[in-house]
Amino acid sequence: MTTLLGMATSAVILLLLGTGAAQGEVAAGRQLYLRYCSACHGPGGKGDGVVSGTLRSKPTDLTLLAKSHDGVFPTLTVVKVIDGRATPRAHGDPEMPVWGTILKAQEGDANNPELAVHSTVMQITDYLRSIQAK
Repeated sequence: MTTLLGMATSAVILLLLGTGAAQGEVAAGRQLYLRYCSACHGPGGKGDGVVSGTLRSKPTDLTLLAKSHDGVFPTLTVVKVIDGRATPRAHGDPEMPVWGTILKAQEGDANNPELAVHSTVMQITDYLRSIQAK
C-alpha cells in the first residue's frame, strides 16, 4: 500500500508541476501501455495494432495528441479517455474498453483499488506524453 501510495503521489506531483515523469516511471508506463493498449494502438502508438484492422474505426495515432492540441499534451483528456468511466455512452459502447472498470476489477482485494487504477492510468498517460511527435 505504501509503495502504491507513493507512486500515485509522485504521479500527481509530476502532473501538477508539468515536469513529466522520471525515466523509470516512463518505462513502467510503457509496459502497461504494451499490455493494455498496443493491440489496438500499436507498439509505437501509431494506431496500427494487430487488431486495428478488425475495428470499425481506426484507432487514434497517440503520438499526435499534443500536435492536435496546439502543441500541448492534453493530460486531463487522456486520463479521462483511458479511464472511460466518465464518458457518456448514450449511443452504445464504443470500441475502446472502459479501462477504469477493468483495472478496478483486477485489483480485487486491494486496500484502495481507486488509487491503483489512478496510478496505472497516470503511468500510461506519462508514457504517452513521452512519445509525442516533435
